Amino acid sequence: MSWNNAPALQKLTASQLGGGRGAQIWGVDVRGQLFTTFQKTPGGEWTKWMKANEWLPSISHPKYIYELAAFQLTNDRCRLFVLDHKREIWGIQQDDSGNFTHWWHPSRGYWNNAPAAFKKIAGTHGSKAQGSLAETSGGAMFIGLKEDGRFAVCFNTGGDSWSRFRNDWHGVGPAIVEVTTCMQGDGRIAIWAIDDNRQLWGAGEKTAGSYDFGPWLGPNWLNAPRLRNIAAVQTSQGAAIIAQDEHFAVRTNFQTAPGSNNWSGWSAQQWAQAPYSFELTASGQNNGLAQIWAVTVKQNVTSIAQRDANNWPTRWSDYDPE
Repeated sequence: MSWNNAPALQKLTASQLGGGRGAQIWGVDVRGQLFTTFQKTPGGEWTKWMKANEWLPSISHPKYIYELAAFQLTNDRCRLFVLDHKREIWGIQQDDSGNFTHWWHPSRGYWNNAPAAFKKIAGTHGSKAQGSLAETSGGAMFIGLKEDGRFAVCFNTGGDSWSRFRNDWHGVGPAIVEVTTCMQGDGRIAIWAIDDNRQLWGAGEKTAGSYDFGPWLGPNWLNAPRLRNIAAVQTSQGAAIIAQDEHFAVRTNFQTAPGSNNWSGWSAQQWAQAPYSFELTASGQNNGLAQIWAVTVKQNVTSIAQRDANNWPTRWSDYDPE
């Protein structure tokens, strides 16, 4: 059985929500249709999966979605970005009451004067650390991966205000095919990228809210195996990176303390008995604990959520039938 009776999905993204809810996850099927489910309370019960017109009836939405990313802005409101079949950016975000209202779409002009059609998008909420850590001054960050494998980024400077895009930002060198980012629990952003040789690179913000990053470390950041997909999430212990290797097996690496240079080291294949999978996403739940989702090779959605600040279950929620 697929997690929460999920439909067959190809791509995923997830984010914490502003207001009194927990997390929300969105998925796209092979036809580019959008589906979603959200937690009614932090760490609590999930709604049933809904199609786009069930989630937001009477609101026009993109008919075909190629890629998607969701994260919170500096005011804690969640914003969902999607790329349509033309690789143009659409967006929708929460209002003051915590509800999603209307899509911003390309007929109004390219969002924030985006420089080009992207093939991948990612972003991170940077306004505060989780758990008992003090608030920080960091801001949210949007990353677009261009067709040539280079980055264009912009920063949420408050409310709906964004900086101009920085083209060719902080280039890795090799062409990049995958990118993910998250906070490290101390207000600083970390970014990871996979190059076209499936080698992992990593970089971290020097000071919270500065958007000044140290050099890329790699290839094969912290002796990473060759990887095909990555996701990252801030946990109560700092950052965590979740990956799928070339054999579609889940591998993980956890920061041992917020902002620390020490990491747990890469896990063995099929961490926590994870089924083989090809897509990943992760999010906090507004209760200080993280949750991870994957799409298995037989197209079931599976998930694993932290039990407490220091422990994860020993196996994932759903397995492919034999």
